[in-house]
Amino acid sequence: MKRKAYVLFDLGGTLVDLRGLVASMAERLQAIHIRGPIPLALQWATGTAKLLPAAQARKFRPERNIAADMLCALLEKRGRADARDASTRLVVDAWNGFVKICAFHPDASVDWFRGLRSKVAGLGLVTDGDTEAVEAVLAHLGLSDFFDAVISSEAVRSYKPDARIYRAALKALRAKPAESLFVSDAALDLQGAAAIGMAGAWIPRDLLPDLGTAPSRTAVLTSLHDVEKIVSRFSRTGKFALR
Repeated sequence: MKRKAYVLFDLGGTLVDLRGLVASMAERLQAIHIRGPIPLALQWATGTAKLLPAAQARKFRPERNIAADMLCALLEKRGRADARDASTRLVVDAWNGFVKICAFHPDASVDWFRGLRSKVAGLGLVTDGDTEAVEAVLAHLGLSDFFDAVISSEAVRSYKPDARIYRAALKALRAKPAESLFVSDAALDLQGAAAIGMAGAWIPRDLLPDLGTAPSRTAVLTSLHDVEKIVSRFSRTGKFALR
């Protein structure tokens, strides 16, 4: 009997091109006359990503607050007296601007997801982000109704690679780790999935530096379309592999 896999995706960086977020922040930094707005915006995005894994359980804080603190620290180094007030406003404005322009990577689309749905037992989204922000991005992309489970870090007070966020997604899907594939551009996130027994597929995007190395059995994708090959092979063999 053929088996169907559950496939879970990361959102930002994996499906959505985060260069738009960096550009949105850079535009706002330039508007307040910050030198080198693009490098600073990239430093902000990288720094925020590095802070998320430590903000678990009792130490949890919404991503928007962590992002504002990161920007505040960068602006203070530039000697901005209004760094605290400006950073909060800039993060909100940059995110709102990004939602209006956010786009898929070239290998993802609504049509592709529609085709993938028929080949899997369920689709999930596991993403670091505030619930309202995640919903806004999905709505803009036309994906609001495509996933059987959407788990944001804010909903479970846990950032990847903490096990709780993956377990929450599996519970919502009624899926077992051994029949589930997690797809991400971040090797550190794949470590978290592997730690609870999920298979992993890595799609390198090369915008932000990776904070870890992918587990040894991780499938390395050249395109998200390779996911279809993996789920097809799983249906025949019960194993997650590209070849």
